[in-house]
Amino acid sequence: MKKAMIAASIVGAAAAGVILYMTRKNGGMKGLMEKAGSAADNARRMANRHLRKSQQKINTMVNESMA
Repeated sequence: MKKAMIAASIVGAAAAGVILYMTRKNGGMKGLMEKAGSAADNARRMANRHLRKSQQKINTMVNESMA
C-alpha cells in the first residue's frame, strides 16, 4: 500500500509539472488551439478544392454523355 501511495504521488507531481509547463510555454493551450484551427482551415481548403474539381469532372462527363 505504501508503494502505491508513493507511485501515485510521483504520477500526480509529474502531471502537475506537465500542466504547468504547457500553460507557460509559448501561450500553452492558446498556441495549441491556434495550431489546431490552422490545421482545420487547411483541411477545409483542401476539401473544397477536391469537391470543386470533382464537380467539374462530373459536369464534363454528363455533357459528353449527352452529346
